[in-house]
Amino acid sequence: MGYEMDMEEYHDDKQIQKKELEKLKKEILDEAKKVVEDYVDNPSEISGSTIGIHQNSPYLDSDKDGEPLFSGSRWTKVIRSKI
Repeated sequence: MGYEMDMEEYHDDKQIQKKELEKLKKEILDEAKKVVEDYVDNPSEISGSTIGIHQNSPYLDSDKDGEPLFSGSRWTKVIRSKI
């Protein structure tokens, strides 16, 4: 009989946890919907991806004529050059 009682408690605990997870899931989805609605009403000026290039980036390297060392597809395999 003690075994049956433990199983019932386990089942009850599992049901409570499931209800809590469903409640959290609903709260998260509701908040996500609010974020989307807010974005639609107030779009950001910075939409999409942003790119940051550090001052020591090899993308800023240039040859002796001031022309960029890397352009086009060559940028995908850039390794910092010696200055």
